[in-house]
Amino acid sequence: MYTSAATPVATLWSVARELWRHFIAVVLYVSLIEGLDIRYEWKDTAYPLPVIAILGTVIGLLLAFRTNSCYGRWWEARILWGAIVNDSRTWTRQLLEFASSTDAETQPAITRMCHRQIAWCYSLSRSLRGQEATQDLDTLLTEEEMREVSKKHVPNLLLLQQGQELRALKQQGYLETFEFIELEKTLLRLTNAMGGCERIRNTTFPRSYSRMINLLIYLFVICLPFGLVDLPWFGLVSTSISFAIAFLMVDRVSIFLQDPFSNRPSDTPMLSIARTIEINIREMLGETELPEKLNPVRGVLM
Repeated sequence: MYTSAATPVATLWSVARELWRHFIAVVLYVSLIEGLDIRYEWKDTAYPLPVIAILGTVIGLLLAFRTNSCYGRWWEARILWGAIVNDSRTWTRQLLEFASSTDAETQPAITRMCHRQIAWCYSLSRSLRGQEATQDLDTLLTEEEMREVSKKHVPNLLLLQQGQELRALKQQGYLETFEFIELEKTLLRLTNAMGGCERIRNTTFPRSYSRMINLLIYLFVICLPFGLVDLPWFGLVSTSISFAIAFLMVDRVSIFLQDPFSNRPSDTPMLSIARTIEINIREMLGETELPEKLNPVRGVLM
């Protein structure tokens, strides 16, 4: 499935596909009210339009608050993955600087730990989306490592392996105490970033708030035609549809933003970011066979 930060057209199209039933329902409902008005002449008993306008204002304020809060969750997820990019580069640079990368004894360990960091990025991105976290990791990990991490929380176990091998380098005398502490700090930041992403994924927006907004939108859509019965059919239908679809689209966009790891076009492009990290790390290791960057597919980046 295509996921992540998409173009505005792709996002709007995704929203429109979910709202077409609402669009048809509004047209049928407004047409029914107009037909009954023509039959029974409700114009003299029209509902006070200022009351409906006040309801619309309240809905607008609630939607603005919710959209702002949901965008905050989406932006925090992007900040966390930006930190993962920086810390992955820092991890590789520190290993190459602190350990003797030209030493035949440490070179395999450095390469293995850098490749494990690439595997961690891929496994975290898939884990957050509820996919198989060990997918395609066999080219980055040894068979023994694959057996050790083939459990419930793959990214966490990969960080544990990083810490264990880091301690082994320290015990063998390849790392000074200060260098070991700095590398441990980098692992700590990666752990914190992983925990932050999991907190966003596991903490849902309050359902009671969402249901209240939906109820108010439906109430507004039901009441609006009764305040516009003095308009001609086309004006009544177009005005009702415009307000209803506007509120529903804003509500739907906020739902998309509140969960940036849910396989939607508005998601954080984690696989693309992980691929960028892989390219950067392999370049730092001096490797020449680099994977291609992921390009958007139908306006959506994975």
